[in-house]
Amino acid sequence: MSARETDDFASAAMMRLVAAGLARQGIAAGLRAPGGAHVPRPDKQAALAAIMGAHGRLAVMRIADALQTMPPEPVLLALTRARDVPDLLARWHRLETFSHGRHRVRVDLDGSHQIRMAHEARDGGPAPSEPETLLVLSVLARLAEIVQAVPVTLCDQDSRPWRTNSKWLDPGRVEPGGEVILHHSGGPVAEPPIATEPADALVPDLRHRLTADPLRRWTLDEISNGAGLSARTLQRRLTEQGLSLSRLIAEARLQVAADFLVEAAGPSLAEIGFLAGYSDQAHFTRAFAKGVGTSPRRYREAFSSSASHHS
Repeated sequence: MSARETDDFASAAMMRLVAAGLARQGIAAGLRAPGGAHVPRPDKQAALAAIMGAHGRLAVMRIADALQTMPPEPVLLALTRARDVPDLLARWHRLETFSHGRHRVRVDLDGSHQIRMAHEARDGGPAPSEPETLLVLSVLARLAEIVQAVPVTLCDQDSRPWRTNSKWLDPGRVEPGGEVILHHSGGPVAEPPIATEPADALVPDLRHRLTADPLRRWTLDEISNGAGLSARTLQRRLTEQGLSLSRLIAEARLQVAADFLVEAAGPSLAEIGFLAGYSDQAHFTRAFAKGVGTSPRRYREAFSSSASHHS
C-alpha cells in the first residue's frame, strides 16, 4: 500500500485541531495545520511539548475548545454524531483501531454516569508524553459535552479537577497511564421517529439515516422501536421489498465509501474505511471488493474526479 493508504489520519486531524485551538487562544506557535494524512509522531510530540513548555498545561487543554469552531473535520464530526457518551467512546476505540497509533485510551464503565479512562501505551510501546495525554483526555471530555449537550466533570483518581462548570483547571503533574474519571449526566440523544407512513416511506428514511451515520452500530430492536413497530413487523416489511436490515447497512456503508473515493483529493483509504463504519481496514477492503467487484484503491483510480477528467 502507498503511504496515502496507511498514514495515521487521526494524528493529522488532531494536529489540525491543535492549530485551530492555538489560534483560538491567540497563541502564535508557528504551527501549520497539516493538509495531508501524515504527521510524524516525533513532530507531534515536539510541538505539544513546546506549547506546554511555553504556555502551560491549560493551553494544551484549552485546545479542545476549538472543536465547535474549527473548519469541518470529517473524523471529528463522525465522533460527535454519537448517541451518548458510551457510544462516543466506542467510536473512539474504532478510530484507534484504524489509525494504528502507539497509544490507546483504556475505558472502564464505572456506573451509568461515570467512566474511568487512562491514556496508555499500546502493546508495550513507549508511553505517551504528558501533553499528549492532556490533549487526548481533554478532547474526549469536550466531545462528551458536545454529544450530550451538557457539561461534564473530569478529575483524576485523587479528585484533582481537570474540568468542572465548563472551565479547565490545571491538574498539576500528570503521570503516564494515570486514570481520570469522567462524570456525565446525559442519556441517549432524542431522535425523530422513523417514517412508516405512507407505506413506501420506511426504506428511504432508513437509507437516509444509515448513510448519515454509518459508524453507528444499528440494531433491529433500536430501529423497530424508532419506527413504532415490533421487530417482527419491521422484518416483514423489509422482506416484502426483498431487503433486510443487514443488507441496508452494508449498502449504506458502500455508498458512503464510494462517495468519498470519487473525491480525488479526498480522505485516505484508512480514513474512508473508518468514516464508512467498517470495523478495520481489512474489513473495509473485503466488504468493498465483495459489494462492488473491485478494491477501494482500484475504484478510486478508476472513478475519482481526476481519473474521470483525464479519461
